[in-house]
Amino acid sequence: MSLALAWKILAGVVLLAVVATVGAITYFERTRPAALGLATVTPRAAASPSPDDPLSLVCRRPAVSGTRSGAGVAGLWVIQPGSVAGYRAREQFYELTSPHEAVARTDSVRGWLLVAEEGGAARIETGCVAVDVRTLSSVDELPGFNVTDRDRISRDFLSAAEHPYVVFQPYPVTLQLSTTSSAVQHAKLAGDLEIHGTTRPAQFGLDVRLSGAQLSAAGSTVVPVEEFGVEVPQEADGFVRVDPRITLEVSLVLLKL
Repeated sequence: MSLALAWKILAGVVLLAVVATVGAITYFERTRPAALGLATVTPRAAASPSPDDPLSLVCRRPAVSGTRSGAGVAGLWVIQPGSVAGYRAREQFYELTSPHEAVARTDSVRGWLLVAEEGGAARIETGCVAVDVRTLSSVDELPGFNVTDRDRISRDFLSAAEHPYVVFQPYPVTLQLSTTSSAVQHAKLAGDLEIHGTTRPAQFGLDVRLSGAQLSAAGSTVVPVEEFGVEVPQEADGFVRVDPRITLEVSLVLLKL
């Protein structure tokens, strides 16, 4: 084979690799699921889960006096069907030069917030949000890869059989939100986050929209999962490397009882 022909072949291989890389990046960008946003809240009666629902038992509702119901934000707010939680993780496959974003979600979300009202602002006194990680299902696409395999592996990493729930319990805080506005407002909510049986502080940045006795909230927090005892693939000679800083997302719909 002549040197000129060899260079032509090499140039063709390089060109194909570049085209494939650009195509992969374009595909990943186009098919990446959008971040969870505010759900559309429509008037409806509050749904009550079965009293023996295991996920609801993780976040047992407190006994609340009937005097706390009525107008205003003070009262017990309960998470409703239509709420979604999940994660986003950056993964790097060794066959590809561009990173991919794994996205998994579930609607197995239960919980509540106990809210008071102070000087026209909402004060969260206590609360609990629980997610069943055994039901997380990937919603991203990756050509040539069965994402359901990732779901099974993720459950193993999370030891979901022994620790099936992720639980967030907010700290008491007065939110600088107008209780009379239906516009989208912003809030930060800190609390204790339990993953894999380990509890550490975390803070969610949230968009919030209040409409009468209905509230929608959506946002995220970045969690270094290694601090919770969760080990993700990091071996240099492995099939994939996962960034241990995982983004947790929520889109919640709550109604006041």
